[in-house]
Amino acid sequence: MKIVHVIEPMSHGVFIWVIDMANNLAQNGYDVTILHSLRDETPENWRELFDPKVKLIHIQMGRAINPITDIKALYKITRELRRIKPDAIHGHSSKSGVLARVAGFLLGQNKRTLYTSHAIHYPLIEQPVKRMIYKSLELVSYWMGGTIIACSKREYDIILKEITKGNTDRLECISNGIDLAQVVEKDYTQKSEKIKIGVLGRISNQKAPWVFAAIAKKILSKHDNVEFVWVGAGDEEYEKVLTESGVSITGFLDRDSALKAVATLDIFLQTSLYEGLSLALLEAQAAGIPAVVSNIPGNDEVVQHEQCGFVGDNEEELAAFTEKLILSAALREELGHGARSYVEQHFSFDAMGDKYKSLYDKAASAYPSKRVSANS
Repeated sequence: MKIVHVIEPMSHGVFIWVIDMANNLAQNGYDVTILHSLRDETPENWRELFDPKVKLIHIQMGRAINPITDIKALYKITRELRRIKPDAIHGHSSKSGVLARVAGFLLGQNKRTLYTSHAIHYPLIEQPVKRMIYKSLELVSYWMGGTIIACSKREYDIILKEITKGNTDRLECISNGIDLAQVVEKDYTQKSEKIKIGVLGRISNQKAPWVFAAIAKKILSKHDNVEFVWVGAGDEEYEKVLTESGVSITGFLDRDSALKAVATLDIFLQTSLYEGLSLALLEAQAAGIPAVVSNIPGNDEVVQHEQCGFVGDNEEELAAFTEKLILSAALREELGHGARSYVEQHFSFDAMGDKYKSLYDKAASAYPSKRVSANS
């Protein structure tokens, strides 16, 4: 079976998801092609992260809406899909998700098209016109066909209400999963002088780094046995806000180094405005680290309040929950073990992968007597 993934954000969570899925598919006998962009923060060794059997085709897709760039990218994507004749077309994230579905529609292969948003974020866009444009693109793309996959229950509810208008025929919910073998578990026998609080991810507006910085500044003014670290890098303006508040920034790390850095944390503090279902959070929980997270779709699904960590509604609650964990090593360890156990039970990569493979099988059988013509 031929699967084509279309991905613009070749960095961080979505990128890691596609790497793991593509490699798993290739190792299980699927013919896998990735149509992808490159970003400034794409790792230099990105080719080495994919199984040698995965085919990689560079098609630059801009982050922002740009008619000229987008039409060029759409033309190239359509051309490659016509040549490859895939059994399933899988778009990831908003920009590449739109382009993949438009290409499938133009080729008359819309029933073969899948779209995983990885975080439906248009409701949080502050500018009304921009928010309307992004929502309209989601609505038009849905009208063109294909199946939408939400990666958390609350994201499913948002899409059901605002995009599919109550129609569940082409809407699925498949929670993200991770390969536990890749995760470095926290060693609770190792004690350190300072309690390390941190997060993993790109420093961007999505992650609300100003909230993280405010909490760090407040706690550091009261506790001298604490340190804050951000595993990653990103927007220079936000980096300045973090460093001025006493937060250390590691800079971009390769995945293995990042996972090792996360395993040294005592508390995972995620202040994001929106997520799909954060792989970084799943990895931290799988490492056995208690988390304090903002109450947004996805976070509350991973972090069971008072079992795996704490879910806070605002900056004050997040700070209070973080301090509660600072004051009790026993509570940190108890919730850390609870987090690991919960991820093992509910967010395995194998369970997620099997559900996606079932959707690929369904897409492949959508046109039993019709395939894309090389001359169409």
